[in-house]
Amino acid sequence: MTRAAVDIGGTFTDVVTVDERTGGLIQAKSLTTYPDPTPGFLNALTKASDRAALETVGYGTTLATNAVLTRSGARTALLTTAGFRDVLEIRRTHRSSLFDIYEQIPEPIVPRPLRFEIPERTASDGSEVEPLDEQAVRDAASRIRQAGVESIAVCYLFSFMNPAHELRTREIIREEIPALADDVTISSEALPLHREYERTSTTVMNAYLTPLVRSYFSRLRAELQESRLFAWLQMMQSNGGLVRPERAASFPILTLLSGPAGGVMASAYLGELLGEANLLTLDMGGTSCDVAGITNGEPDTRLDFEIGGYAVSYPTLDIHTVGAGGGSIAKVDEFGRMSVGPDSAGSDPGPACYGRGGELPTVTDANLLLGVYDPEYRLGGEINPDLDLAARAVETHVGRPLGLSVTEAAVGIIRLVNANMMHALRTVSIERGRDPRDFALVPFGGAGPTHGVHIAEELALRRVVIPPIPGCNSALGILSSDVRHDLVATLRARMTRLPPSELGEALSTMAAEAQRELEEDGIPPEMRRLQASLDMRYAGQAYELNVPLSSIRPDPSTMGQAVADFHTAHETRYGHALADDMVDLVNVRLTGLGHTPKPVLGGEGTASGKAEPRTRRRVVSVLGQETAVPIYHREDLRPGHTVDTPCIIQQLDSTTYLPLGEARVHATGSIVVDLP
Repeated sequence: MTRAAVDIGGTFTDVVTVDERTGGLIQAKSLTTYPDPTPGFLNALTKASDRAALETVGYGTTLATNAVLTRSGARTALLTTAGFRDVLEIRRTHRSSLFDIYEQIPEPIVPRPLRFEIPERTASDGSEVEPLDEQAVRDAASRIRQAGVESIAVCYLFSFMNPAHELRTREIIREEIPALADDVTISSEALPLHREYERTSTTVMNAYLTPLVRSYFSRLRAELQESRLFAWLQMMQSNGGLVRPERAASFPILTLLSGPAGGVMASAYLGELLGEANLLTLDMGGTSCDVAGITNGEPDTRLDFEIGGYAVSYPTLDIHTVGAGGGSIAKVDEFGRMSVGPDSAGSDPGPACYGRGGELPTVTDANLLLGVYDPEYRLGGEINPDLDLAARAVETHVGRPLGLSVTEAAVGIIRLVNANMMHALRTVSIERGRDPRDFALVPFGGAGPTHGVHIAEELALRRVVIPPIPGCNSALGILSSDVRHDLVATLRARMTRLPPSELGEALSTMAAEAQRELEEDGIPPEMRRLQASLDMRYAGQAYELNVPLSSIRPDPSTMGQAVADFHTAHETRYGHALADDMVDLVNVRLTGLGHTPKPVLGGEGTASGKAEPRTRRRVVSVLGQETAVPIYHREDLRPGHTVDTPCIIQQLDSTTYLPLGEARVHATGSIVVDLP
């Protein structure tokens, strides 16, 4: 049987399939289609799959992300405890830009007329202070029906301690508005945690996305079934795990960063095979560049993030994004300053050299002019780049305004976009107290291997690892990811006073739920694994640090170790730790993992000595020096081969430029470059 994974990017839709019997990989690319990505999805999948043998399809999508950024989600209403109507506008007291007194806060997703106050109250210990006013809920439902609302969020005070009022409210809404029976999100299920603003914002965000995502997944599954291309669909989550589409449709916040997460997971898997525990990832696609850190084999994670200015509290891989992609547009302003990005030509019309109507110069056009890209080699297997169109765009919009030749302008574009990506990598390394010299760089995406070595050299990284199929690395990551469910519950207590039995009871309840979810995913018991962790803080602190708990059946020893780990984590993050026992537990987290088969990476056969290039081509470096370099084709390289540098390595999904270093082909099929 064969498994497939699909990653939809801003320019290309990537597909990777793996034959479970042989471990063989096939990759394919197709231009992303707008506004509906499904035709591009099916086109790419058809290229790389055997319809008769395809068993599962993993899927990473930016659908939810784009809906938030373009404000194209559902018309949403909010029911909240009386007195808390304006939580979405009050937000937090801090500003994103501390000294910007003109900072613009995005308008709340739910306008004020669609926020309804419901008399009810639950105390912080979960006891009922004021009963739910059911008539007020029915009156609100009547007004919601008249307003043409498409989705409803319910967020009551302390419902994470006692969800009874929210559960009853959902029942009433389903009675009053049957058409919205499946479009009611309650906070005690979406995010059963304290902090009223984050919980409300996350619940509203989920409700805002639910109708759109459910409708899309339903259409996608129907079209896949009609085309007979799949048996089982799995969605990539922001946390780096897979989930069945039914759960993703009910909780679309799980998929907000699903596309970039695949590349990070592929890099972690590749690092494990290569024995590289510390990695920096650089995913440069057509529109943006996503960077992340991996330490001791584990990708960086965070428990909350912002998207489009809105807070979402849910475990996700810690990915930093900048507007630097192959389609990033270069321009010169009225003051003679050149910039690259964040605007992108995408796939429609795309870079000028695509010949699809684009007239503005991009990073892809610059690489073509410098000889890094071959005008005779199809980009992505579909595009024959036009050198004259690229030259005209760069000369008109960059060279002429700055008084530079076309080549000088192209060099400037590349150096500037490289600087943008170097700054992003510093954010996830130096700014977090990490020495880049302790890390290897994994550049991927359609354009990542073209720029990776130059960036690694500037940051003094010791090694660069080019994945076997770099342009489809995010899709490969979906194939190598496990099924994952993250559960959380609030449990407030001083660690020294918390009985292990009380913590064990909370974990037991969560473990049972995780087992039920994995059962529905079809994961056999022997392939399941549970991991627990605790959110802790010093007494009086406002925010927590998450530390692992070594057992889901805690005892004084495991709890004491967790406290010691918290002290260590605090000192690592903030530079100090307190030598006392005033450590509070805030939340308990449990992750349920379902193991999936991993693709086998490696070339066919082995070799020794230097590989033979196909030809040579003149390439201009970022220093403006022109050199004739050997051109290799990736399919000619075997594990054990070495290649001369500087050189170009061409393949269907990406072009690798190695301006320096000692390069060899690893047993995984990766190209490992050791820098001087």
